[in-house]
Amino acid sequence: MSIRNRGTVAAAATFLAGLTILSAVPAHGAPGPVAIRQKPAAGKDVPLRVSRPQSGLSPGRPAGEAGPAEAKADLRTVASGDTLWGMAQQALGDATGWGRVYDLNRRTIEREALRHGHSSSDRGHWIFPGTVLALPQPSAARTLPTSRFVPASCPTTYGELKDTRCGFLVVPENRARPSSRTLRLAVARVRSSSPRPHADPIVFFTGGPGADGLADIAGLTEAGLNRDRDLIVLSQRGTYSSERPLTCPEIDRFYGERVRLRYDAPSTGDRYARAAARCRDRLTAQGIDLAAYNTGENAADVADLRRALGIREWNVLSHSYGTQLALVYLRMFPEGIRSVTIDGVVPPSVATPGWTWSSMRESFDNIVSACAAQPSCRQRHPDIGATYLRMVRQLEAHPVTTYVTVPQVGRVKVVLDGGALLNWMVRASHAPETFAVGVDELAHGHPERIARQWASAWLPGSQGKFAHGFSLSVWCSEWVPFETPQEQLAKGRQAFPELPRSVLAQAPQLPFLRQACQAWNVPKAPDSVREVTRSSIPTLAVSGSFDAQTGAQWGRYAARTLSRSTVVTLAGVAHGAYDTPCGSKVITSFFDDPEHPDTHCVNTVEPPPLAVDSEGADTDG
Repeated sequence: MSIRNRGTVAAAATFLAGLTILSAVPAHGAPGPVAIRQKPAAGKDVPLRVSRPQSGLSPGRPAGEAGPAEAKADLRTVASGDTLWGMAQQALGDATGWGRVYDLNRRTIEREALRHGHSSSDRGHWIFPGTVLALPQPSAARTLPTSRFVPASCPTTYGELKDTRCGFLVVPENRARPSSRTLRLAVARVRSSSPRPHADPIVFFTGGPGADGLADIAGLTEAGLNRDRDLIVLSQRGTYSSERPLTCPEIDRFYGERVRLRYDAPSTGDRYARAAARCRDRLTAQGIDLAAYNTGENAADVADLRRALGIREWNVLSHSYGTQLALVYLRMFPEGIRSVTIDGVVPPSVATPGWTWSSMRESFDNIVSACAAQPSCRQRHPDIGATYLRMVRQLEAHPVTTYVTVPQVGRVKVVLDGGALLNWMVRASHAPETFAVGVDELAHGHPERIARQWASAWLPGSQGKFAHGFSLSVWCSEWVPFETPQEQLAKGRQAFPELPRSVLAQAPQLPFLRQACQAWNVPKAPDSVREVTRSSIPTLAVSGSFDAQTGAQWGRYAARTLSRSTVVTLAGVAHGAYDTPCGSKVITSFFDDPEHPDTHCVNTVEPPPLAVDSEGADTDG
């Protein structure tokens, strides 16, 4: 999550339900629970249990019914590693047809599940080696556009892309609709800096949701992440460099205006909802199917990209929302994935507006603890944490208005209330050196430093390059419907019991999101989108201890069901570790040897020194 068409409910639910099935094959009879360990025990198969659809939402005919085409079905003996998804892909050329494979073999699959000690197969979730299944014949009725890669010149939006080949991945906008129009998604393949690179490239998933992956190429290469491997970057559907981006200048303008408004006032929420509604009306008038811009379709795009480029095996590098995409991709389409790095982790099974509170608290506590651990900061600011919380309460009751100068913008009016100061913590986590000084100055009647930092976070803004519409399509279908306002508030109270309800009513970074989602009006995703990802594919979970957006606790959480995982937390690092010296070193060593990454630098990383007075702080800090 960065600091940043209308389909029917049935169509969207059918697509996601069908696409998120991947049956696991217990290789040696009925499996026990997946052990959480660094590596699987020698000689053991770790069963991969992944997502299944909601009952009643899967494609295909009712259970047990077979059409004329199935009467001529071929036979297939299940081997270890087979899935209904893979069989559907082989037989039909369409993995979403897994339901037809299940329906055709329901009695056999359920009988084998009982024989292996299961009460049921969980609608094909468990299939077993040695079982003979019938494969359905392709039907001429379903004709989705075929995904393909088309070479093209590289865009220059973010400067010249040297040693890079580019093109477009052409995909269906909505795979649930055979008549769906196509999208052209920008792709860049950056050549490795090594003259003899490894054959397995790295594919990068950026965050947001809504950021343009091509904007990250310079940072990725400067960090040396293409040292030994080519680097492939996809501009995800709906983002700036791809066709029909869901950019919302209406929301960009609102964010610029918000710095002079009370952050958590109902009138501010009304403005946000109106901006979202205007953006929605404009996009839907262009024929854009907002319900088709979701993580499931995004994962299917990535799977299509690997096949279209003819890559046998690759490594996934993901950041922020990109980790949510990576975990869904790993669960839905594990074929061809050699290893996965998740940096700043968003677990799909728990991500909601209220989920953000725990990361804010974790970051706050760790920054305050860093001050306490540094003698000069501890001596000058012994109660900086308590002072900060007191100022949140004070500003919520009595907001402060000031004027500051913002580069490229000029003189700006800024209103600081409790909600603004709380959310300033996100910016402070990326520049913690001035946290204590800024809070102390504010407490002594000098809000200018914090006001300037707060305004600079939103002005001049993304200048039309951030796809706020894609953010809303994901959040409003996959996050908001899975948590009530009461549950969201309870998580705020658990994290910050010291703060007033008016502050806690709005989740960090996502104020008035429920109101905006009412205007955005996309259908709720099926429950299967929330399933935990379980995998034995080697995974590195890396986090920063100062991350106020995706706290380090969530890297550990995701790793619990990834049996060959390595967990790394870098002290004093905020949201995004891949472009730090130690972070990039650990990640590149992991891709070289996923079982034994070099993590020696982790213990040498320390939080930066916190300034204790204005002379020691950057004037513009």
